[in-house]
Amino acid sequence: MAANNSEPSSPSRQGRISVTGQDVNNIQAQNVTVSRATAERVQAETVYISQAGANRVEGQTVEIRQGGVQTLQGDSITIRQGGVVQAKANSLAVTQGGIVLADTGDASLTTSSVGAILSSGNIVLDQSQARVLLTRGDVTMNQCASGIVLARNIKTGNNSGVVLMIAGKVDGDVKAVFGPAASMAFGAAFAVVFSFILWLRRRLS
Repeated sequence: MAANNSEPSSPSRQGRISVTGQDVNNIQAQNVTVSRATAERVQAETVYISQAGANRVEGQTVEIRQGGVQTLQGDSITIRQGGVVQAKANSLAVTQGGIVLADTGDASLTTSSVGAILSSGNIVLDQSQARVLLTRGDVTMNQCASGIVLARNIKTGNNSGVVLMIAGKVDGDVKAVFGPAASMAFGAAFAVVFSFILWLRRRLS
């Protein structure tokens, strides 16, 4: 399906739907492609968004190229030169993109920026910046800048800096304003920041 008018589209359960140059409301299908258009809500097993925007996207596999999404949920999410306000995924990969808040398993960021990541797995950052990283797994950083990092283990490459770092083990050279010893003195401030993240997460959900 391809259209060039502005009339809304009704939900559909067709096998494949392609929307080009059209503003639509709800789309439901097995595979959905949205290009140079805007959508209110997209639900599909596979979603591909290119130079387009959507308010809410839900899918098993989601790829965004030069697009923007308000709320994004999927099993595997790939973002290339795109922006997302809130993302929830089991696996998240971002290249030259930005996210305000991510709730994910594993995450990989390359030349990207993120406000906060809440992770149950491992996080890899390459030439990226993050204000807050909270994970039960490990964090690997290379030429990155972060505000607060809490992880099981932290491994750093070259030219990485952290304001507040809390980790069981640190491998590599990282420039931390407050290291593990001094971090205990900032427990109250950390609790405030963490509470703010949870509040923001609830507001955006």
